[in-house]
Amino acid sequence: MTKSLSKVNAASLKVLYTLQLLFERDLSMQDLIKYYELYHNEFHSNFVMSKYINTCRYCGIDIKKVNNKYTIVNFPICGVFTPGEISLFQELKNCCEKMRLQNLTEKMGEFVTKIVKRAERPINPVATSVIKDSKIKNFEKACLLSQKVKIFFNDKTSYSCDPIDISIKEDRLSLIIFDGKNSKELSPDNIEQIKILPQKTKNVFLPMTAVYELKGKLAKKYQIREHEQILKIHSNGDLVIANKLEDKTKLLHRLMRYGENCEVVSPKNLVEEMKSLIDETLKNYS
Repeated sequence: MTKSLSKVNAASLKVLYTLQLLFERDLSMQDLIKYYELYHNEFHSNFVMSKYINTCRYCGIDIKKVNNKYTIVNFPICGVFTPGEISLFQELKNCCEKMRLQNLTEKMGEFVTKIVKRAERPINPVATSVIKDSKIKNFEKACLLSQKVKIFFNDKTSYSCDPIDISIKEDRLSLIIFDGKNSKELSPDNIEQIKILPQKTKNVFLPMTAVYELKGKLAKKYQIREHEQILKIHSNGDLVIANKLEDKTKLLHRLMRYGENCEVVSPKNLVEEMKSLIDETLKNYS
């Protein structure tokens, strides 16, 4: 078995494990990451976990985020139940409630919830029509071959760049590219054509990784975002965060809002840009 094929098989198993976890209960992103750490001794970033969830969505499994937890709303890939059968299950649950069988009522409630998720509904894969588009296929192929692409936009502009990945968030698909300075997310709706170029991308693509420390109350309440992972937790609860692929300008403006509770650690050029941004802002109030 080739190394690449082995990685594909490992990723496939992790997608199935993620699906198994969500069948058992609704889980937040951090809950999912903790289960992987606990039972597989592996740490995955939000970005990787999102890929597993989005793979399930692409297969037609309706997973939504409700109250900050991922829940399976519809799982149509199975034997289906008629409305009458679902009604019968609900009546059984009502009977348990009337008989005041508390433990059985709770179990029946969980059972009915799982049955409803398997009810007969149409499969609606995420952005299927977009994913089948030739330009998306070209982009995906370029990612696999590590070759540069030239993107032609609807406004007749174009430029060459390094393809990084395809991101699927809910029902929105984005192409992540590196333009030589920053990573960007592009909407396929704004693209007319993608051409694969003969030039290779860098052998090892290392997008800028921003490292910053969050302190005090901010660290305790902070919700880890996509492209972020925790590098270190200090004894006082402060967090050291690594962030990849987020647009630099958006990131700096977001971190500025955190005030003294946030300190940019590296890289050096980002620290300098943060200082300049703060100085420029202070000038407006001097």
